[in-house]
Amino acid sequence: MFNEMKIKKINIGDIELDNNIILAPMAGITDLPLRCLAKSGGAGLVYTEMMSAKALVRGDEKTKKLLKIADSERPVAAQIFGGDAYSVSEASKVVRDEGADIIDINLGCPAKKVAKAGAGAELLTNEKLVSEILESVVRSVDIPVTIKIRTGLLPSQNIAPEIVKIAQNCGIKMVAIHARPASQGHSGSPDLKSFAAACYNANIPVVANGGIVDEKTAADFLQLPNCAGIMIGRGALGNYSIFKRLKEFFNDGKKLSLPLKEEKMEWLKKHAQYSAEHYGEKKGFIVMRKVVHYYIKDLPNAAKIRDMFNKKVVTLSDFNELIKLI
Repeated sequence: MFNEMKIKKINIGDIELDNNIILAPMAGITDLPLRCLAKSGGAGLVYTEMMSAKALVRGDEKTKKLLKIADSERPVAAQIFGGDAYSVSEASKVVRDEGADIIDINLGCPAKKVAKAGAGAELLTNEKLVSEILESVVRSVDIPVTIKIRTGLLPSQNIAPEIVKIAQNCGIKMVAIHARPASQGHSGSPDLKSFAAACYNANIPVVANGGIVDEKTAADFLQLPNCAGIMIGRGALGNYSIFKRLKEFFNDGKKLSLPLKEEKMEWLKKHAQYSAEHYGEKKGFIVMRKVVHYYIKDLPNAAKIRDMFNKKVVTLSDFNELIKLI
């Protein structure tokens, strides 16, 4: 059983990943600076933030900026969402032309804004439309196409096995399954049985997502037959060495220590520098407000530090003064 949980290389179409531990796409979070940190921490693949297909098709510059990619983070998967085959396939061409290595179609986001567009998890109940979208995208581009799904909309459903079959038939190269229903959001335990049923007979890689934060939660999925890898979201924020730690544990049996305060502060400093360079100082620190709490949450004065960061830090000089107080 332990040998089945080895961290290994996997292929997504003609792209070989160094390992099968992947950074999950997170809307408003997995921007270029954070992806570079995850890659340096050992992630085998990183994803962009989720982007609207219709916005990409109409040439929205703000959305296209989310597609800026650094060579050091490759391979990169760009995630898009949309509710019709035309807009998603046309957006896929834009993504390909902007230099993404892989296109990922979101079939799992539970957000109301995405549901209103008939996209994300809403598509799971319309297998015909899912098939139309996937077939159209695969025909439109010459790079690998993947999807990310939920087990269903409600706890009583497990739509994932059927969606995996559809994906295979349409030429999709990998499926990532968030093993919770859309109604559950990011709370509660993942449904291991539903995930196991979805990947058991799959002939393309099926990767597990949902609640993976350490060796135990990773092993819960990796021990399941035909689980091709794991995808980590919030568990990796401010904790980018988790990718290397899991690789060491499953390949060599070494349980490395969790990052100390000093390591987290080094990650935070790098993030601040990357963000300031990417966006400019003021915007860079505004964007970082979404994630700074992941770096400082275990500190005794975390609430005060976060408040100071949000209200007073707009330059690297401000940031360096704050760091002195931590």
